[in-house]
Amino acid sequence: MKNVAKMEDYLSIGELSKLSGVGIHSLRVWEKRYGAPISKRLPSGHRRYPKDEVPRLRAITRALESGYRASKVVTRTLEELQGLLNVQNLIEEKPEQPDLTYGQVSRELTIEKWIEAVHQYDDELLNQNFFELWNKEGPLTFITDCVAPFIERLGNGWADKELTISHEHFATEILSDFLSAKWRQLNIRNNGPTVVLATLPDETHSLGLLMCAVVTSMADFKVVYLGINSPIEEIIKTTESCQAQLLCLSLSSFIDPIDAECNLKQIRKNLDKEISMVAGGKGAINTAPEINRHNSFSDYYEWITQFNIQSK
Repeated sequence: MKNVAKMEDYLSIGELSKLSGVGIHSLRVWEKRYGAPISKRLPSGHRRYPKDEVPRLRAITRALESGYRASKVVTRTLEELQGLLNVQNLIEEKPEQPDLTYGQVSRELTIEKWIEAVHQYDDELLNQNFFELWNKEGPLTFITDCVAPFIERLGNGWADKELTISHEHFATEILSDFLSAKWRQLNIRNNGPTVVLATLPDETHSLGLLMCAVVTSMADFKVVYLGINSPIEEIIKTTESCQAQLLCLSLSSFIDPIDAECNLKQIRKNLDKEISMVAGGKGAINTAPEINRHNSFSDYYEWITQFNIQSK
């Protein structure tokens, strides 16, 4: 005799989210990307999810919090997940094991919560999360382990049509306001060498430059922030008139690499030779040998801290 599924054995996506603790948008993304959790379409066209997905999703959440990536655990059975978690628990019980950092433990889960807030246009929740993690992890970890992957996730969400242009603009504005306020707070107390921060002409993306402003301010530099799309002549003039020791340029992957290389060489040729130059970002791929290049904010922070020490 054919088994007939009972409606009480199934949940709406909202009910599944509430019982499992996994956000609705995360559930939808996982189903689209990984084919799990598996839903059943009713004659009415509505989707329903088996109740037995609840303990499995709770186990997935624990696995994410223990450092596993979603791609490695979302399709696992409950038994497989329990096996992973038992092994993880044994590892965590060893006294010689160091505590995992926030970025290692729950970065992916937290970023998905941020994405859900973006879907809901919840600026209050985003700002609250940003402030909490800034205070908990410190500026550098916040930039490298939280903001950078969040920006990448926004881009992927837009490319996959999970997020709209409005979502991307909303999130960018909230994050920009937060980073701008934070680097200015840090900069007020700084009395170190002056550094000018800018982008090349035709650059329209500011988040990389704002992240750079935060990291630079951490190293006790006095930041002069010119923003995006700065004319070359003004970059050179301002850097020299401020008696800056360093010019830092942010290049996104959207800028034309040939134009960028030409502009960087032109600036270096005409800028006072006593002023150092550094370029960073995904677009800084063909810089001249006399221009320092960094694609990692961690590496950049180490370099600029040493630069400050040597300049004294």
